[in-house]
Amino acid sequence: MLQLTSNLKDIKTMPTHYMIAILTIFCLAMLFLVSWLYMRQKKAHSINEARILALQEMLQKQYQHRVESIAVIASAMKDKQCEYTEGCIRLKQLVEQVEPDLLTQDEFSVIALVFSATEHMPINEQWQQLDKKAKRKFTQQRFALEAEHKDAIHNAVVALQNHQFAGYQNLA
Repeated sequence: MLQLTSNLKDIKTMPTHYMIAILTIFCLAMLFLVSWLYMRQKKAHSINEARILALQEMLQKQYQHRVESIAVIASAMKDKQCEYTEGCIRLKQLVEQVEPDLLTQDEFSVIALVFSATEHMPINEQWQQLDKKAKRKFTQQRFALEAEHKDAIHNAVVALQNHQFAGYQNLA
């Protein structure tokens, strides 16, 4: 307590112009600190804005690429350049990424149905490791499924070609 009272006495006896000078220096230091923090925050904000714009552009390109891929696969299926099973597998994955609710509509539900019916079938390396009998069995199942749903798949492909996707900006 004694120390505090002696410090107060020192301040009281300090000339006013010294006190004003010390307060001025303190205020200038605080102003500099606040300005520096403000500029740092502003720079960080502009960096974040640039990152957000770059991510939005990347997502827009991915969305557009998926929509174009859907059109190419649908066209190939319609022109019999792609088997219906393979096309449905690819379309289901792409459409889910672009407009997930689309596959719940009656005219497109066959795509999800074919996907579900063939989901258990091996692909790529697993397919290569199968013996001829197993490959023949899966191929017959696939052909039977395609024959059963041929018209519905064709109609879904035509409808997909005519479908106007919402567009990336409208997804929010």
